[in-house]
Amino acid sequence: MNENYLSIPAADGCPSLLTPWGSEFAPMIERGVQCAQAWLDTPGEIPLWWALAQTRKTFAVGDRQDAFEAGFLLRIQQRLNCAE
Repeated sequence: MNENYLSIPAADGCPSLLTPWGSEFAPMIERGVQCAQAWLDTPGEIPLWWALAQTRKTFAVGDRQDAFEAGFLLRIQQRLNCAE
């Protein structure tokens, strides 16, 4: 594992996933993971697109939003990959 990049932590029996983001984006990545995990933990309460869209608005347009989205989508991808 490359120590210069952040990883999405292992969860629910799924292995961690490496991101292309450095530590300066850790808060955005972590918030994306937390937001996606909250959505996964409460199925059917709100649409997935809404969970992503509403929280991404809290970050400045550009790299910060992209890092949040990466954390969010990688957590969902992680869960989907384990379901196979």
